[in-house]
Amino acid sequence: MATTKQDGQRQLSLDVAAEIAERPEGLPPLTAYLFSRGGALLGQQALDKEGRARLPVAVGAEPQALRVVVAPEIPKELLDIGEALRRGGIERHVALRPGVEKLPPVSLAIDAGAIRLWLGAFCLVQGTLLKQVVSGGVTLRLPVCNATIDIYEVDPWPILLPRLPELDLDRIRDIVDGPWPPIDLPIPPRPWPVVGPVVGPDPSPIRLRAEMRPNPGAAVGFNPQPDPPRLAEALPAALKFAARAPRAVFERAVVAHLDLLRPILCWLHPRPVTKQKIATVITDECGHFRTLIWKSHLNPDQPDLYFIARQRIWPGFWVTILERTPVACHTHWNYACGTEVTLVTTHPLAHACPPCPPVVAPNNWVLFMAIGNTSVWRIHGANDATAVGSGGLDPARRGLLDGTRPWGGTLRPRLEFDSSLRSSLGVRYYRVRVKRPTEPESAWRPSTEAVSRHYTQEIGGDLVLQQYPLGPQTVGGTAHLYEIPPALPPSGQWSIPNAVLDTQSAAIPTAALSPGVGFDAAGVPEGPDQGGLWQISVELFNAAGVKVDPEALGIRWRVPADDDLSGTIATRDAAVLGLVDAVANRMVLTVRVDNNPALARIGAPTLDGAPAGAACGVLTYGAGSGTVATPFQAVQRNGFAAYSFSVIRGAGPAVLSASGTVATTIAGPLPVPGGSAAALLGSCAIAGFSENLYVKHLATDGWGDQSQLDRSDVRAFVLAP
Repeated sequence: MATTKQDGQRQLSLDVAAEIAERPEGLPPLTAYLFSRGGALLGQQALDKEGRARLPVAVGAEPQALRVVVAPEIPKELLDIGEALRRGGIERHVALRPGVEKLPPVSLAIDAGAIRLWLGAFCLVQGTLLKQVVSGGVTLRLPVCNATIDIYEVDPWPILLPRLPELDLDRIRDIVDGPWPPIDLPIPPRPWPVVGPVVGPDPSPIRLRAEMRPNPGAAVGFNPQPDPPRLAEALPAALKFAARAPRAVFERAVVAHLDLLRPILCWLHPRPVTKQKIATVITDECGHFRTLIWKSHLNPDQPDLYFIARQRIWPGFWVTILERTPVACHTHWNYACGTEVTLVTTHPLAHACPPCPPVVAPNNWVLFMAIGNTSVWRIHGANDATAVGSGGLDPARRGLLDGTRPWGGTLRPRLEFDSSLRSSLGVRYYRVRVKRPTEPESAWRPSTEAVSRHYTQEIGGDLVLQQYPLGPQTVGGTAHLYEIPPALPPSGQWSIPNAVLDTQSAAIPTAALSPGVGFDAAGVPEGPDQGGLWQISVELFNAAGVKVDPEALGIRWRVPADDDLSGTIATRDAAVLGLVDAVANRMVLTVRVDNNPALARIGAPTLDGAPAGAACGVLTYGAGSGTVATPFQAVQRNGFAAYSFSVIRGAGPAVLSASGTVATTIAGPLPVPGGSAAALLGSCAIAGFSENLYVKHLATDGWGDQSQLDRSDVRAFVLAP
């Protein structure tokens, strides 16, 4: 039954029942914890003797995603969802939608394995399944939800080695006895050996030698193993000596040095590895998975684990989206229980979900995470080292990415909101506007581009992609508002068909607000610079479209505490960094915009000061003497560009080159590469040359470079007697 609190908010009870298989001596007290999707603690209650607890749940006007965790009792000062899961807590997800009158009870079967884990006896396996995609030229890793992970235990090498045929073991002897030249060539698909005479003592007249094969120990990328060493430098003398000993002695030596030889073994002998399925687990909406496993009696120290991922793409149709081979090269050998495993698939049919990195922040947060795919923390003036009042702020570099790069094109701020804003505080909308710092309050320009999210739901047995529009919309007379995305879509799950558009919270077309100004034929700017500092503001509104006071509601403005947007997102107080206008109830981020294109122009090459003819481009030298100069101009009016210049003879390599930072005016100082005609000609009596200049603009939109602002030029000339 639903009850009504004094504030008029409905309240339900969520019954949690933990069926405990056994209660061994020393089992710590267990507690049921209730967390929001954002990680805020909503309630807790100790389990009674029957393993039951009742948690009160407030029902708001918005759907909520709740997380129930049963774990050993955690001290108050350490309590958070990360600590609960780290201690082996068992988690269940509960969807709470408005209008529901009763919540179904949550049942958790706590078997002996879970209990022994809490006693430190079992092995917890956990990790994340990600899909690697390229969007806008940027590589992203998005969580794969609702996928089935099959966990296998692989026979350890001490069991496999005795099964190898004698000839296969001899190939390992050859590698160890090495060196195996040449060591730096690419590895062929399969190292078919060459039969040849043996050099040095050997019990047989001939034996398999792979003298012309590369050393697999010089290869890299035996994921998830570390990069293997170069055999000649890493193998101890005892192992080399054992390579000439009887088989039993050599096998023991190989087992003793598995950390060095495992990459070699997995490459040479991928087939003998056997595996046995020991667990199956489903990934959650963040791609996470966790389960308990028994340690095999065949591998009493640490388990050797291999993972296969499957996903139902269409009704009744399953696709294996991850199964890396050879198995031995992709086994997590000596897996340390409780450590995170990251599995990455590139399968085109794998369904990815929105990124949901855990945010470490006080309750009721708004996180200005990024512009595009670039952390706000990298902006000069938005981190501890360069914030206003920190002593590290350089006004000339304020708003630049990494203190060196301006912004350009369409900027797409990415905002994240604690689910409590909608569910508990009544905050439903936000607004993003921009203006120059020197402009009056009336000059704020709102973001007007459509922003939406996508979700997939099953209709008639098919997965259908649906759109959830966020805005802009007019609410209560207030225009240009965007809806804060709800924790759950109307049905199904959130999806990301387009990583750029489905993560944006607004769009700021800087090319229209602050257009670039080019150069005329003489290399002079055609107008005043319209770039410079711009302010991006974020404001919050309630369901009636009325602007709210975040401080009065206990809302905290946050920014990332580092430049890494993967994994756990640590945050900093934006107010401490000077990014909050408390009087106007908004957060303000300052960025430097520069859409001014670069200039690339190659002048006529000269020989002892005489230019090549414009029509034929020939420089005539006498007796190999004379100095060739190749002048060029590389300009960006604010210096936000870098140039690369080269002179190439025929189809060969460059004979002259220069690179560096551009000048800020057409008359700015730049080197004039050149050299003697004899040096440029080399062994040629007559030679043709091409001059190539590329000026790379440094502007970014947070996803990629603004190549439309780059400029290039090319010119040719001939040196002839």
